[in-house]
Amino acid sequence: MAALTPYISLAKRFLTFGGGSLIGAVIDYVATLLLSSLMGVSPSVALALSMAVSASVVFAYHEKITFPGSKAGWQRRYIRFLLLAVVVFALRALLLHAFVLADVPLPIALAVVIVIVSVFNFAVSSMLIFLKGSE
Repeated sequence: MAALTPYISLAKRFLTFGGGSLIGAVIDYVATLLLSSLMGVSPSVALALSMAVSASVVFAYHEKITFPGSKAGWQRRYIRFLLLAVVVFALRALLLHAFVLADVPLPIALAVVIVIVSVFNFAVSSMLIFLKGSE
């Protein structure tokens, strides 16, 4: 059983990370659709605006819940997290644009893009942003 402990810990962290990602995804999804459909904002711009809000919310969630521990150096982690959010936005925007050009309905395209890029986000966040000693 002791041999499974690191894997159980990783699985718990992945699920907890997923909770934060779900919060961010809901903010991204709802705000993007509202801005796009109600205000006529292009999907990519709407996504950028929604991600500006969700990135800070998700960072706070991860600091408090997913990766608790030393709070020293949180400003550096926050800056790195925002830089990662820019990369995540670029990936999402490119994929969203490709799906929209392929005539995939926006709600479906957006959901698929968020899921695909979330896996990348978890890997980078875990290894480079919140890794112990990354303060």
